[in-house]
Amino acid sequence: MPIDCTGNLTADIVFDCANAPVAGIEQNVVLIKKEDIDYINTATSTDSRVVIDNLQLKAGTTGYLLTGVKQSNGKAWELVKKENAPDKFKHTFSGVIFNPTASNKEQANQLAMGAKYVVVIEQVWKGEANKDAFEILGLTSGLELSTMTNNSKENDNMIMFELASVDGYEEVTMPQTLLDVDYAATKTAFNNKFAQAAG
Repeated sequence: MPIDCTGNLTADIVFDCANAPVAGIEQNVVLIKKEDIDYINTATSTDSRVVIDNLQLKAGTTGYLLTGVKQSNGKAWELVKKENAPDKFKHTFSGVIFNPTASNKEQANQLAMGAKYVVVIEQVWKGEANKDAFEILGLTSGLELSTMTNNSKENDNMIMFELASVDGYEEVTMPQTLLDVDYAATKTAFNNKFAQAAG
């Protein structure tokens, strides 16, 4: 079935009580430089604009693991109304760098150099058959560092930061669901940081 772009509902919106909502994301996330994504071979589902069937990186590139603890990392999105264009969505990822070591500060400093990032997260709530476990933030326009703070008297001296859609350059959909064949295959790709061998 072709994707419907009329803005009209095409199916019922139902509550699946067997898969009631659960807050939070799993501890670890993968940060990917937007320029490292192979958009030609990254496949959007033929049935839905919010489902990605394959997230493909360019040869010789990899994502980067951000280690979390409990609910230290988080994601959010919100509608952005447009006056003369289709509405868009602002994506936000809030992250924590636990150890302010020189090597971690070097990577934090790299985030401030202006590159755009895509973030892949695994939700605690995974849906029926774990089909909704993974989400991608910032796939179309990318996210940029919007805040970064460190205070020795707060948050146990950890570095707190946010990556977010830039105003005027928001995403065309809410965060997209990533399902590459099934949960197990998608989890394997996630654990491997979506790394691609050199061509």
